Amino acid sequence: MAIKGLFVRTDPQRRRYGVALLVGVLSGIISAFVKWGAEVPLPPRTFSGGRDEFNPPYIFLRDYLGIDPTQTVYTFSEHIINPVMVTHIIFSLVFAIGYCVVAEIFPKVKLWQGILAGLIVTVAVHGIFCPALNLTPPLTQLPFDEYASEILGHIFWFWIIEIMRRDLRN
Repeated sequence: MAIKGLFVRTDPQRRRYGVALLVGVLSGIISAFVKWGAEVPLPPRTFSGGRDEFNPPYIFLRDYLGIDPTQTVYTFSEHIINPVMVTHIIFSLVFAIGYCVVAEIFPKVKLWQGILAGLIVTVAVHGIFCPALNLTPPLTQLPFDEYASEILGHIFWFWIIEIMRRDLRN
């Protein structure tokens, strides 16, 4: 398939943007939990250099939004929870809604049940944007463990978004 084939558009009469938005919200919330679950057996940060303590969402909140994540903790089931994870839900919502809307226009974004989109997001976010914003070191300075965790996590993340999009839209 040529690159040109990736940008084939659906018939505008078949597009359902309202459904895409609703499905994007639902799949964004649920897929955030899938992404977190992937990080349990494969933690995305190493302990060396404080990478586990100061992860990209923490640094983003602190340096770009002026929110001190250490001051915004809450307790649930006797566990102290740092709501930095809220940024993951927000990111998940943004990407899921964006994916579902783009899928209405460009059906090829759904290649490999969304896995291709997950890989593209991995490269764009962790390979370009995070280093450019100084949220992470350049990819050349990260251990393989972080790549493996993020790649697998993004594959599962977008796969569940696509499964939900496909089933709820149809």
